[in-house]
Amino acid sequence: MQKARFLVAAAVFSTIAFLLPFVANLLPDHTRTLAKAPEIISRAYIDRVVDFVVSGRRADMVVAGSSLVIFPHVLTDGYYEKVPVPVPDPIEYADFLTRYVDMAHFRSILMNFGFRVSASNRQVRSVIDLGVPSLMLSDCVLLFQKLEDNGALPDEVVLLLAPRDFMDNTVAVERNLFSHEINGRVTFRALSRAGDAGEFLSGISAAAGYWANAWCKQFRNSFERVSLAVKKLGRQPNREVLQGGKIRKQALQHFYFGNGKFSDLEIYEKRYNPPDHKRIKKELAAMGTLLDQLQSRNVHTVVVSMPLTEMNIALIDRDAHREILDGMRSACQSRSIRFLSAEQLGNYPSAAFVDSVHLNAKGGHEFFISLARLLTLQASRDPLPVRAR
Repeated sequence: MQKARFLVAAAVFSTIAFLLPFVANLLPDHTRTLAKAPEIISRAYIDRVVDFVVSGRRADMVVAGSSLVIFPHVLTDGYYEKVPVPVPDPIEYADFLTRYVDMAHFRSILMNFGFRVSASNRQVRSVIDLGVPSLMLSDCVLLFQKLEDNGALPDEVVLLLAPRDFMDNTVAVERNLFSHEINGRVTFRALSRAGDAGEFLSGISAAAGYWANAWCKQFRNSFERVSLAVKKLGRQPNREVLQGGKIRKQALQHFYFGNGKFSDLEIYEKRYNPPDHKRIKKELAAMGTLLDQLQSRNVHTVVVSMPLTEMNIALIDRDAHREILDGMRSACQSRSIRFLSAEQLGNYPSAAFVDSVHLNAKGGHEFFISLARLLTLQASRDPLPVRAR
C-alpha cells in the first residue's frame, strides 16, 4: 500500500513537473510581463555563454566583457538589423538572450569597413558576443580557457572593459555561479572524448548531475513564473519599470533609446565604494594572465576602455579610477597589445545611454562605427601572425 502511494505521488509530481513549463508559456502576456523574475534573467545571461562554449562552435571574432557588451549589441541588432527582440516582456527577453549571441549589426559595420581577419586576411564571417553581466576579469580567464579546451579560440578577441569589471563590492571575491555552470556543462561535452572506463563513468556521473540540476532549475523557474503571474492576475503592469501601459512601438522606442533616467547610480555607488584596491590588483593580474594566454596562441587581441556617463565616472574614487586605467594601459603596452581609450572612440552624451553605463541603440551604433574604423585601420597595419593551433 505504501509503495502504491509512493508510485502515485511520484507519477503526479512527474506529470506536474513535465507540464509546468508548458503552462508557464501559456500565461497571458500581461501576467508574464508582471512576473518579475531576476533569477530567470540572470541565468539566461550565463546560459547563453555556456551554451556557446559547450557547442564547440568557433567564431572569427569574440567580443567579451560584461553587460556593457550585451546592451549595444542586442539593441542595435533589434533596431538596425530588424532582429525580433521580444520587448518589453522580461521573461521572453531572457529566453531570447539564452539563444542569441551573433552580433549582426557590428559584423555588418566591420564588413562595410573592409575589415580582414588577421590570421587569414579574409572578411569576417562570424562575430560573437560572449558578454556576461557582472563578469570580472578573473571570470574572463576561465571563459577563454574553456574555449581553448574545446579548440574554439577565435582569431580575434575584443575586450570591452569598464572600471566595474575590476571593482565591484556587490560581487563575491570568490565566484561560484559562473564557474559552476561553465565547468558543469563542459564536463558533459567531454563525455564523448572519454579515454577509458574510469573517465567514462566519471563523465556519466557529471552529466547526470548536470541534467538533474538543469531540470531542477527549469522546474523552479517555471513554478516561479506561474506563481508570480497567478498572484498578480487582474493587476496592471508597472508602467514605470516595464512600460506596460504603452503600445509596443512606444515601448520599443523607450527600450532602444532610453528614458533619460539614471536610477542605477545608487547601485554603482555601492559597487564602487569604498574602493577595494586589493581586488583591483587581483583583477588587473587576471587581465595580464588572459592577455598572455591569448598572445601565446597568436589570438589578435584589442582592449577597449568603454565610454561611461560623466555621472557614473563621478562616483568612482579618482585614485582607483587612475589605477585601473593605468593598469589596463600598462598591461597592453608591455605586451604590444593595442589599447583603445574611451576618448579615442568619441564623445557620448547621456542621451546615448539607456542608463548611466549601457549604450542604447543610437549610442551603440555610433560606438560600433568608431570601433570598426579603429580595428580596420590597425588590421591594415599589422603583419599576419603565424597561427599555432
